[in-house]
Amino acid sequence: MTPLKNLSHFSRLKRRSIAFVYSLAFTGLGLTAAVTAVSSFPEAAIADEPGLFNSAIDQLPASARVSLRSGNAVVSGEKGRYVARVLVTGTSDMAWSVLTDYNNFPKFLPNIVSTKIIEAKGNQKVVEQVDSRQVFLFTIKSRVRLAITESDRRNKVEFRQIDGDLQNISGYWQIEPIAPYQGAAFNQVLITQVVEAQPKSGTPRDTFFDIFKGSLNQTMLAVSREVTTREASPLKASTPQK
Repeated sequence: MTPLKNLSHFSRLKRRSIAFVYSLAFTGLGLTAAVTAVSSFPEAAIADEPGLFNSAIDQLPASARVSLRSGNAVVSGEKGRYVARVLVTGTSDMAWSVLTDYNNFPKFLPNIVSTKIIEAKGNQKVVEQVDSRQVFLFTIKSRVRLAITESDRRNKVEFRQIDGDLQNISGYWQIEPIAPYQGAAFNQVLITQVVEAQPKSGTPRDTFFDIFKGSLNQTMLAVSREVTTREASPLKASTPQK
């Protein structure tokens, strides 16, 4: 293969790899043929009865607690299996309205250009979304179609890819109310995303994992901002599509 053909081949491979990597921008919401169990992610365990020193956030390492209470997102994990968290001042209902407002994702999630509910049967939905972004000199677009299950308690959203540009992606979002001390009213929510993602063959895995982990941080902060914005102006909050 001549140097020019080598360069052309590398360019096509690079564009293909980037497309796979950036198809994750939100699904992150944030998808293996089955949703990953909590036991697969030990640090995502949740206290049964939140209270003084035993709420979901109190179970985390001190460094994570400090970072979350400072308004940062905290992402841990490696090699395609991650736990991402953010602490937001607001109600569980408002957090739920953001996480299930599928048709309005392009308004507040980075790089999502379109989202559409393909099918809806009760708490089961199929959602398709398209991501687009400029990477170097290329505009990369990618698509993912997700099967979503919303819990009856309105505190958990499970998702898994049924079609799209990854080998697989699955996981869930969890909403947990947080009180400043035992007996006090809940005034914050801890939003957690547990996700496992693997690229299709031909994608540089280490690059994929690095970019995916970074995208989780951006997504958590975007969700936090949207919850805060809607809490400040609830009459302007979008109504999730059914």
